[in-house]
Amino acid sequence: MKMDKISYPSMGIYTQIIGRLGDYLKWELIPPATPSETSIAEGARHMNELMCLPAKVGLGQFIEACKQGANKLIMFDSCGECRLKCYWILQERVLRKLGYEVTVYPIRLGKGTVNDIRRIDPSISYWKALVTFLKILRDIYHLDKQQYEIPEQTNLVKIGIVGEIYTILESAINRRLVEKIEKMGALVHNSLPLSYFIFKGFYNRGWMTRQGMDMKVWREAKDRAHRYFPQEIGGHGNESIFHTIYYALKGFDGVIHVLPFPCMPESTVATVLDDIHRDYGIAVMRLIFDTHTGEAGLDTRLEAFVDILKRRKHEIIKKQQSLKIPYDPDPMSNKEAMRG
Repeated sequence: MKMDKISYPSMGIYTQIIGRLGDYLKWELIPPATPSETSIAEGARHMNELMCLPAKVGLGQFIEACKQGANKLIMFDSCGECRLKCYWILQERVLRKLGYEVTVYPIRLGKGTVNDIRRIDPSISYWKALVTFLKILRDIYHLDKQQYEIPEQTNLVKIGIVGEIYTILESAINRRLVEKIEKMGALVHNSLPLSYFIFKGFYNRGWMTRQGMDMKVWREAKDRAHRYFPQEIGGHGNESIFHTIYYALKGFDGVIHVLPFPCMPESTVATVLDDIHRDYGIAVMRLIFDTHTGEAGLDTRLEAFVDILKRRKHEIIKKQQSLKIPYDPDPMSNKEAMRG
């Protein structure tokens, strides 16, 4: 009997962990190639331009996997209101039109994951699928524990990243955004590690605490966010609102709002983040990524943003030192110092 060949889209630093499904379940996996200009262009060529970048990137990687013999493909399911949950249907339609005899399986991260794994391979027992899923969760959680923690007190500029999760996590799509910012001498905190997406329900109920996050302030930010937008938007739109407030309350110097064109949830909250910028005095820069995003222009914008934040922070610290006031990361204190 011919063995199935299975592939999946990349997910930044988590790609290798997801690939351990093959080790744990004895699947023949075709690891996804890092998204390239060629593969993204290929995906975009067969996907309507109104679909956002993750759909095009995933399709481009799937086409490459099919050329290597893949006949089963795994696509992430958002389990929410974002149209990401529909991508697998569109991608499968395109691949079959291109002549590939392939099935795309949506896989959820949550209580439905075990059944989704068994749908891909019915020969796997429920318990084996469950143990495999728990191992993957463990690996992701331990990876995230090693990251995303930055010091409370520092003279370095602190920048929070909010927005659509795939564009944040896949560095090949965001043009190595975090790496660029860190090379400019700033500290970066990602609001959406994959473990947060998986364990969000536990965090919301207070059953788990997030590594490197002040959960008391985090809950306060969530309460305040509801006043700005009192209903669920879909995707990670609501998270973008309350994480921006969280970063403001924690004294971050700026926030970068990352989204793929034309992401509906993140486009919806864009004006709300502008209001938070005005109300809390935290700088917010928006970066929209698509197939035509130029690296030179991105670098110029980032350099200007980080430079402005550095000069602003230097002036705040200088003013407070002249008044013999210890540097306080609270944004409201900074406003008072600058007025003094």
